[in-house]
Amino acid sequence: MSYENAKQNLQEFGKELSLELAFDENHTCILGIDNAFSLHLTYEPNSDRLYLYSPVLDGLPKDDATKLKLYEGLLEGSMLGGQMAGGGVGVAVREELILMHCVLEMGAGTESSALRRFAPLFVEAVEKWREKAKAVMEGRELPKDDRMMPPMGGGKPPIPGIGGDDKGGPKPGGDDRFIKI
Repeated sequence: MSYENAKQNLQEFGKELSLELAFDENHTCILGIDNAFSLHLTYEPNSDRLYLYSPVLDGLPKDDATKLKLYEGLLEGSMLGGQMAGGGVGVAVREELILMHCVLEMGAGTESSALRRFAPLFVEAVEKWREKAKAVMEGRELPKDDRMMPPMGGGKPPIPGIGGDDKGGPKPGGDDRFIKI
């Protein structure tokens, strides 16, 4: 049932692209995106999941300082999937490859339009991360407003009743980092 759902999702996504898409014998479909990178779609029958993954970077920096800057940026951006369409990033050091990935559940209740609706968001996120990784590799600084991850909290005032008194201020003598239940 779940594999049928994954195939229906792939077919509907193909219709959107005016392509006939199908999984190969390994339950994988690979699409070229603007002759720049590939989008891999792999259905995993043991988990009833459809994995989307694409390369962010092929070839790691040779110097440690650039590599550290790249890794830090990627880790910040993948915190809670914040800037990676809800997914994350992985590094294959030997292959010198960085992949961005996301998962779509294909079990009962998943709509046949899930992939069609989600894939453009994923591709857009991959494109942005490819640009950011290229900038780091070239030694360019990202503009302050285009950092890989906004600062935690964003400088917003406290939410009344959470981490402070009802007026938004800190509770006297209390640890304002936690919600008291």
